[in-house]
Amino acid sequence: MSVPVDTFALFLLVLLRTGGLFVSAPFFSSAAFPWQGKMGMALFLSFILLPGTSGQVPPVSALSLPELAVLAVQELMTGLTIGLAMQVLFSAVRFAGELISVDMGFSMATIFDPENGTPFPVLSELLYLFTLMLFLTVNGHHFMVEAVAMSYGAVPAGSWRVDAAAASSVAALTGKVFAIAVKIAAPLLVSLFLANITLGILNKVMPQMNIFSVLFPLKIGIGLIVLAATVPVVAFVFKKVLSSFEGSVVDLLRTF
Repeated sequence: MSVPVDTFALFLLVLLRTGGLFVSAPFFSSAAFPWQGKMGMALFLSFILLPGTSGQVPPVSALSLPELAVLAVQELMTGLTIGLAMQVLFSAVRFAGELISVDMGFSMATIFDPENGTPFPVLSELLYLFTLMLFLTVNGHHFMVEAVAMSYGAVPAGSWRVDAAAASSVAALTGKVFAIAVKIAAPLLVSLFLANITLGILNKVMPQMNIFSVLFPLKIGIGLIVLAATVPVVAFVFKKVLSSFEGSVVDLLRTF
């Protein structure tokens, strides 16, 4: 059975969009996720989405080679946009971990992250893995697959482009990183701030006390205790942020 050239070309374009998602999205883009699995899922998803995309692209015979190349790049960038938009949320989680690590004195204690090929503070990696587990628990990976399907309504094939509205949406989305990081790290930062004030008062009352011999172990102990106690709070904040973030990703796609 022969496959029409136009149908095969459309399938390849859909594959570029889904492939862009699987090479950039959280969890899927991990080096621990085998490339065979990424390719298989991208092919399977492309087969499912193919019937709904018919008619969005003119026949291949009507397009020149440069036009086909531009169309392919646009489809790849659409998939990358979805994946990278979700990565912003996990960048905020890592940033929150780095804020906490600096205040606790753990900033020099790093662990190599094979996913990114760079070292991160231990607490930053711990928070990242915890929120990634939450992300999978609440079916966040399902949303990313749904986002690819919905993207054909927001960004039809060949319509991806960067203009002032898209640039503004990207800036607004990345601007949320600091706010999300502060929300996640707030309980620990406040606790450590109060510990610093308490130790400062004790140093004034008992100047003979070696404050530095007490400061670092105490801050580490308080930080770990508060971190363990606020795990439900971190989970609640992450879930709330994730639910609102899903809407932000859809709104972002509509601006391209």
